Amino acid sequence: MKKKPSLRRRRVQDAVLPVVGIAALAVTLEVVSTSGVVDSRFLPSFSQTVAASVQLLFDPVFLVDLGTTVATFVLGLLLACVVGIGVGVLVGLSETAYRAMRPVVELVRPVPPVALIPLAILVLGVDLEMKVAVALFAAVWPVLFNTMYGVHGVDPLSRDMALSFGRSNADIIRTVVIPAAGPQIWTGVRMSTTISLLVIITLELIAGSNSGIGAFIAEARSASETHAVYAALVVSGFLGLAINQLMMLLERVLFRWSLTEERG
Repeated sequence: MKKKPSLRRRRVQDAVLPVVGIAALAVTLEVVSTSGVVDSRFLPSFSQTVAASVQLLFDPVFLVDLGTTVATFVLGLLLACVVGIGVGVLVGLSETAYRAMRPVVELVRPVPPVALIPLAILVLGVDLEMKVAVALFAAVWPVLFNTMYGVHGVDPLSRDMALSFGRSNADIIRTVVIPAAGPQIWTGVRMSTTISLLVIITLELIAGSNSGIGAFIAEARSASETHAVYAALVVSGFLGLAINQLMMLLERVLFRWSLTEERG
C-alpha cells in the first residue's frame, strides 16, 4: 500500500515542479532557436524574449496598452459577475424557472464569442463598449451556469429552517443560499477570468482596436518586430498567471472552510 506524501513534501513539489517545467521549456526554446532548427527571425531565443519582455515593462506606450486591457478585463468580469450571479440566484431558487432556463443556457452557452465580433463592431464600433459587451457575453455563462446549479443544489431544509425562524427571503439568500453555493459560484468566476482576458486580447488583436495588448501585438506584427510580439505574449501569459494566482488566493481566504472539508 502506497503512502500518501506528507503535506510538507507536497508543498515542496508544488513549488518546485512548476519551476522545473518552465526551465525545461526555456532550455528547449533556447536550443531550438540558437541551433538553427527554426529561423531566429520567426522564433527568437528564450533569453532574447525575456529581455524584450522586461524592456516592455518600462515602455510607457506598452504600459498604457496594458492598463487598457486590464481595465477592460475588470469591467467585463464585474458585469459578468453581477449579471451571472443575480440571474443565477433567481433562477436557481425557482424550480419552474430552473427547468425553463436550463435548456436555454445549454443552447446559447456554446456559441463562440468570436462569432459575435462582426455584429458587435457594426452596432458598437471598435471602442470600449464593443470589447466589454463581447467579453460580458463570453464570461457570463460560467458564472450563470455554476450559480444556477449551486443555488439549486442548496439543501431546501436549511432554507425552510431559516424561514421558520422568521428570516426574510433576502436574509435567507444572503446568509444561507449564497454561502452554501459560494464555492461553486467562485468556480464559475475563476473560469470566467481566463475567458474574459483571452477574449479581450483577441478582440484587440483582430478587431482593429486602438489600444490594448492585442493592438500592440498587431502593430508589432505589422512592423515585423518579432521580439516585441513574443515579448507581449509573454507579458500576457504572466498577466493571466498573476490573475489566476490572485483568484486562488481569494478562494483560500473566502472559502477556507470548504477547502478544509474537501481535504478531510
